[in-house]
Amino acid sequence: MTKMFENKIVVNTESRKLGLMEKRLRMSSNLTVEQAASYLNVSKGNLSEIENGKRGLKKEAFLKFIAHFYPNFDLSCSIVEEAESQLDKLFYALAYWDSVQEDEVERWMVENRKKLLNSFACIYLTVLETYFSYRKSLNRDDVDTLNSADDFIQYFSPDIRALLLFNKGYMYMKKRIPTDFEKNVQAIEIFEMALKEMDGKRWPQLEGIIKANLASAIAKDLSFQQAFNMAEQAKSTFIEEANLLRLAGIYNNQSVYLNNMGQYERAIEIVDKLLLNKNVFKDGKVYRLAIMNKIISLVGWSHFNEALQFIHDHKSEINPKCPDNFTLEPYCLLRVGEEKACLAAIKSYRNYSLGEEDETFYTLIKAIISKNSDRVEKAKVKMFLVCGRMKNWGMMLVMLQALAYFYKQTGQSDRLVEVYEWQAGLHNHQMPDICEL
Repeated sequence: MTKMFENKIVVNTESRKLGLMEKRLRMSSNLTVEQAASYLNVSKGNLSEIENGKRGLKKEAFLKFIAHFYPNFDLSCSIVEEAESQLDKLFYALAYWDSVQEDEVERWMVENRKKLLNSFACIYLTVLETYFSYRKSLNRDDVDTLNSADDFIQYFSPDIRALLLFNKGYMYMKKRIPTDFEKNVQAIEIFEMALKEMDGKRWPQLEGIIKANLASAIAKDLSFQQAFNMAEQAKSTFIEEANLLRLAGIYNNQSVYLNNMGQYERAIEIVDKLLLNKNVFKDGKVYRLAIMNKIISLVGWSHFNEALQFIHDHKSEINPKCPDNFTLEPYCLLRVGEEKACLAAIKSYRNYSLGEEDETFYTLIKAIISKNSDRVEKAKVKMFLVCGRMKNWGMMLVMLQALAYFYKQTGQSDRLVEVYEWQAGLHNHQMPDICEL
């Protein structure tokens, strides 16, 4: 329990934290800064400093404020203790991907919203709302609320501060918050800030979760090798905490980074261990990810017959809404010389919900079969743009492999050299220059 709540009376509360609480209460009631400043008999500038934690709010002024605007304000610790307990449940749900428990905490937040807003626990609503913001479509007000969470960071203990920053970094990484940066610079910086804030006394596994997501952000724009190394650090945390589910997630991510570095055999060694332990996990998410990773590993390694057999053996795992790497089946058929079967497979996969990169890749495959160089070049340019925008480096590597196959067939040695250069650059995370295509 933080110092603020060691006693039930407000006189034991640090004056700067009272200012932050006044801000949360004011915002929840749509009071303007001018209205609050007028009632508290301070200037607008002074109240701004008070609300940003730069100055303290006198205890007598805070009591007067809540007595006037919140006559039923709960001065006890009971709701705070309940909020703290729910926050621990929420972190457990995050650590073990427990959506059922996450749903329970969200329901509790909704059902107790008025109670939370009318008590010392109002500040905890900021943490909960920030966490659950990933579940909905954000409007401008939601984004402002999410960004304003930074103002309350100093109020909390280290691990809660880190969780707030992690939530914000996650939303940047997933492009849920509009940003002027094309790369994940903001997400990376925020995750690094989160790591500096936490001490791990409350939630030791938070360090691993932040590092795992930091690795994903690094992989998208900076370096697959750096991402692999960061994931290795995250892995040690989950080994210490015996969190097998998160540990398996790290192995899956590392297999992706290895694929992108062209280390397919090593990636397969990792996913094979996961595929042998399907029954360890309470849902099939990690298992299905391992299947997707092995498909692209086999394709990247040019083991096309083995990939086709693996796809056939695991077709029961295909998700009609998102078939993922199962869509590489037509390409594998092309590479083993089954062009008619390839075209038939393309037709059958159109019954699924395909992504833009899949549609473009199928256009490329059909152009390769027809040996139409102009269509191949058009599809190539579009696929570079699509994969670059989506940061789908795995599919870009498969596309480069398909182009190498075509250029060999058609004797285009200059373009073949270019493809190998692009491939080597991508393995080292030096993105091909789209403008030169």
